[in-house]
Amino acid sequence: MKSRLTLRFTVLVSALLQAASLSDAQSVYLPASHEAYSFLRRMETRDLLKEYRDAARPLSRRVIASHLKALEDEIARMTEIERDEYEFLKGEFHYELSSLAGDPEPSEIRWHLISTDFPGGILNFDLIGRLAQTNLEKDYARLRSQGARFYGYVFDDIGYYLNFVDNREVGKAINVSKVNTPDPGVILTKQTDDAIEYNTTEAQLTFHIGAFQFSLEKMQNQWGLGRRGQVAFSDKAPSYPQIKMRVPVTDWLDFIYLHAELNSSVLDSARSYQTHSSSLSDYYRPVDRLKYMAAHIVEFTPVRGVDISLGESVIYSDRGPLLIYLIPIMFFKSAEHYNQDKDNIQWFGNVDLNLIPNTNLYFSLFIDELNLDDILDPLKERNQLGLTVGVQTYDLPVKNLEFLAEYTRINPWAYTHKYTAANFTNNGYVLGHWIGQNADNLYLDLSYRPLRSLVFGTTVEVYRKGGLKDIAYQYRLPSQHFLYGPLHKERSFGLYAQYQFVRDGFLDARVRSRTLSDEALRIDKEKKLEWSVSVRYGIW
Repeated sequence: MKSRLTLRFTVLVSALLQAASLSDAQSVYLPASHEAYSFLRRMETRDLLKEYRDAARPLSRRVIASHLKALEDEIARMTEIERDEYEFLKGEFHYELSSLAGDPEPSEIRWHLISTDFPGGILNFDLIGRLAQTNLEKDYARLRSQGARFYGYVFDDIGYYLNFVDNREVGKAINVSKVNTPDPGVILTKQTDDAIEYNTTEAQLTFHIGAFQFSLEKMQNQWGLGRRGQVAFSDKAPSYPQIKMRVPVTDWLDFIYLHAELNSSVLDSARSYQTHSSSLSDYYRPVDRLKYMAAHIVEFTPVRGVDISLGESVIYSDRGPLLIYLIPIMFFKSAEHYNQDKDNIQWFGNVDLNLIPNTNLYFSLFIDELNLDDILDPLKERNQLGLTVGVQTYDLPVKNLEFLAEYTRINPWAYTHKYTAANFTNNGYVLGHWIGQNADNLYLDLSYRPLRSLVFGTTVEVYRKGGLKDIAYQYRLPSQHFLYGPLHKERSFGLYAQYQFVRDGFLDARVRSRTLSDEALRIDKEKKLEWSVSVRYGIW
């Protein structure tokens, strides 16, 4: 049965690749951390840009360029710094803008280490890297990263992208498991007492069939509106291989579907074995349980200034890929019933409001489990939810000033499941918000930008994380109360500055005072000063 389903999956992907010859456009997804997203979000909130939806990132470079093109008639309404940023981004997306304008031979004007014409396209290649140091009282952590990125288009129909970064951290202040931090999770390749090594790779191959954009990729998805993290899909877990379909159905509606292969980090004892390959040593081959995810989301704009998105995902394991989850418009909850409730379903939605001048209000909701009949009964309710509420203002009360206030709460048992291989995780890291279940976070950020390339800011953050009991309690009533112990609590106040000295080159400096309490470690209001500096090129 498994071999037949695998064959079907292979045939489907092969058919999509063979159909690429019908494509009439080239596209490459732009990583969700790029500065273009924050600029376009600002333009939408300032009522200079319409039909911009970013609850399901990344977007393609071509889509980003189309929004920049739509801003041409709004330059007079921009501030001086906004105009500088706009012209700067036009240089970044010159190739795509030329293509949209109908240029049969679009060209690149920004600098790359190597930029050369390809048959029916272009190749851009750059070396990238980063040096950073963080000091926490007397301890430190030093990071060195180096890698390369190339992307472009070929054969008139195909877009491609590869980004590889090799990392090494040394010092006594390393956060090896990346807990209690929004920093992305890592898969270690080497570890010693005071050093770790790991690498990250993102790759994509994209093509169009009419309005349908298909891709084979290993990329991060950020589905949600949170600035400090997303409750549905975030960049906390390592990126994963996936097939993706994106369809701009109309100017006011988009549909996105993906099917991904995840790492369960759960040993399959039935498939693991002794190799018997040596008479001197006994080698054991561990094999993890199979794990997959399917997800889809609809984004639409019913009226100008209001963007709404609704989505659904499923985690399934131990068999697959299953054909029923390869149907992009399938109702996954019904499919779970068809599979006799062996899987893990989630729903999520977002509301993005730009109705008040220079003010963006946004809401994200994640539903792991919800019993509507007993939603208000404290003895019977099972509200395993996640919620983000935020407001971001621009140029209030002075130009080039931004303010962000965001609160996120994740109830106990969200993201978890009685079948460990069906947890909402990849490689042991949660796919959703970095705070995980039974936690909340309040984040405030006030920043000022005197120049396009320079920004100063201050932050206040309050983060609380409760305990995690045996999984059996997830299915017992009454449910565990929010923030049941042992409780971990952090309060911090910070200052930061960022200077972009060349395109893709950034100098960052941060200082933060943190007060930590942890019931499990018997720490009470321990204060520490943390500062960091970094210089990076090509790493957004």
